[in-house]
Amino acid sequence: MSDATSTNLEVRRLWPSEMEAYRDHLLRLDSRSRHERFGGGMSDDFLMNYAEHCFGQGDLLYGAFIDGGLVGAAELHSASAIWSEQAPFGRHINAEAAFSVEEGYRRRGIGEKLFLRIQRAASNHGVETIEIICLPDNIGMRMLAQKFKTHLTFEVSARTGRLRARRPTPFSLMRETAGDAVDFGLALFDAQWCAYDAAQSASSNSHVA
Repeated sequence: MSDATSTNLEVRRLWPSEMEAYRDHLLRLDSRSRHERFGGGMSDDFLMNYAEHCFGQGDLLYGAFIDGGLVGAAELHSASAIWSEQAPFGRHINAEAAFSVEEGYRRRGIGEKLFLRIQRAASNHGVETIEIICLPDNIGMRMLAQKFKTHLTFEVSARTGRLRARRPTPFSLMRETAGDAVDFGLALFDAQWCAYDAAQSASSNSHVA
């Protein structure tokens, strides 16, 4: 991947089988990005443990890929089962959203695309209110929240933005279901391609040896 020239951006859902790719994305975050995302300079051990617990029934994750590499992520977490098969109408779930984009890929609209995807997913999975927590010095997140007219209020040392999700429609639900199916297929393809590429590399190395 080249962060200077790549423009082939794809935003899709992340699945439990992609936990390692998500973990590696978190580990690539620099100290400032870790501080803005988690409120502190989290260690590699913390991030690895965190990634392992991000794919439960109360979680929805979306990734931003450039040339097949994961460079940004959006998370939607709740104490309730967000991605169950239960119809979204009347569920009234509250969830917390968080975003991370690697340093070399900022200021390219990735955060905005992830924000839009989280909005759509929240609406179609019964999330009524989204809370976005960011530190006062996280200028990028504050500007993004303001762009989406998210009301920000101070809570101790952090800002909490609250965004009310739109009501789902039959079309939006159908689009979400179709999108999930496509995303799952792409995840399988990526996994198979990585396995093939690894096998080819191993074969080449054995011939050289």
